[in-house]
Amino acid sequence: MTINRRSFTKGSLAATVVASMGGSSVAFGISSAAAQAGGSYTYMAPAKLTLFQGYLLAAEGKGFFEEEGVDIKIQPGTGTAVSVQQVSAGAAPFGMAAPIATCAPIADQNAPIISIGQIGYRNFWELASPVDKPLKHPRDWQGKTIGIASVGGAVDLQFDAMSRAVGLDPANVNKVVTGLGPSGYAFLERGEVDGFFVFYESKTALMNDGIELHYLPADDYAPLPADALITNLAFADDPANEEVIVRFLRACRRGIEFMQDEANYEEVVGFLNAYNPIEGSQVEKGKQILASLKPYMEPTGGIPQMRFSEEDWAKAIELLENSGVIQTKGVAPERFYTNRFVDQI
Repeated sequence: MTINRRSFTKGSLAATVVASMGGSSVAFGISSAAAQAGGSYTYMAPAKLTLFQGYLLAAEGKGFFEEEGVDIKIQPGTGTAVSVQQVSAGAAPFGMAAPIATCAPIADQNAPIISIGQIGYRNFWELASPVDKPLKHPRDWQGKTIGIASVGGAVDLQFDAMSRAVGLDPANVNKVVTGLGPSGYAFLERGEVDGFFVFYESKTALMNDGIELHYLPADDYAPLPADALITNLAFADDPANEEVIVRFLRACRRGIEFMQDEANYEEVVGFLNAYNPIEGSQVEKGKQILASLKPYMEPTGGIPQMRFSEEDWAKAIELLENSGVIQTKGVAPERFYTNRFVDQI
């Protein structure tokens, strides 16, 4: 996923963005005032709503946004690139994306986005492979075929970083799109792939079906913080929006606390039903997923919930620079993320 700069004028009323993913381009020419129309603020999800975004569903369903005095409209998305595009263009003041998807556009194209609250502290992408032919090291998939979620997406980028981290060329690996669902196992059974990527939800489904696989966490070779809440840089720099951002983050943190309480699992799954009826109706599976999400969302180093770990991000930026994901080296960390708003909640 790349975002090419045409006119990112900080503080201007409009931005024109041409963003591309998988070879197709989408242009935006949207007034930043659109994000504030009617006093409501749009959150653009990076994909369909899942239980990973249960904190937002809880903040909406339990009235935390309302109690904080912010009107948040949750908009399901179609991919991380779209979330980044919409926030960059000022069409939505809030979105979510991992540093693997935001750091390069910020450093290399001066994309007007910034991360404002950490949601996942560990990535949940894992490479699944047969137990009798496990893929345990990047050298094991040189010349092999691996199933990825999408071309140019977060999984694809981190997968490449895993190879580069040990000095191997990712171009020597064949990739096919298998998505992130359990369907990747069908590709494996047919011999079309030697391994495929899963995340917490598809891994849970495979394990429930009694399918035994070897799982290699992507963070074993390319450790990166996971998704974070993002906003438009001009929106963040406008003093008039300070309180809105703080209140939004405070409601989200209350949502995280709610979704992490086992006593609330069934209610959180119920909130998902309005956006994702299939998964929202699978209560027992949903409880399992919420339980599996907890370790990924627990802060590292004893920092408060949603605060960025400066140490983790420094390592992540170094990895992305050394692996070639970021071309422009030496960009200050505060250009990628800020704890200014989280420290007020």
